[in-house]
Amino acid sequence: MGLEKLLRGLYGTAPQIDLDRKLARARVPQPTKLDFFALGDGIVRSNMGVGGIRIHVSATVAGGKVTVLPTGQSFPLAGSPPPEPGPRRRWFRVKDWQDRSRTALEAVP
Repeated sequence: MGLEKLLRGLYGTAPQIDLDRKLARARVPQPTKLDFFALGDGIVRSNMGVGGIRIHVSATVAGGKVTVLPTGQSFPLAGSPPPEPGPRRRWFRVKDWQDRSRTALEAVP
């Protein structure tokens, strides 16, 4: 119940939670600034573990930064850049979510 309440509170939609697969998904219907520390910390406070955070967003990759569209929020790029840097929907793995100053996104092929 705590995990569902957390995801509803952060993103305003009903999450999909599958405890057998150790997976929780939330759809974010409107542009929202992403705070991975708040998400991860809330998950831990809900007596769950965080194996990783992945996001599927519209973003551009340029100059070692990932810019999430349309909010303009940017994060450092971890790892190698994707082959097509222009704006498009793509998957990213969140690195170092525990420290806001070191949080980075890694493109998932």
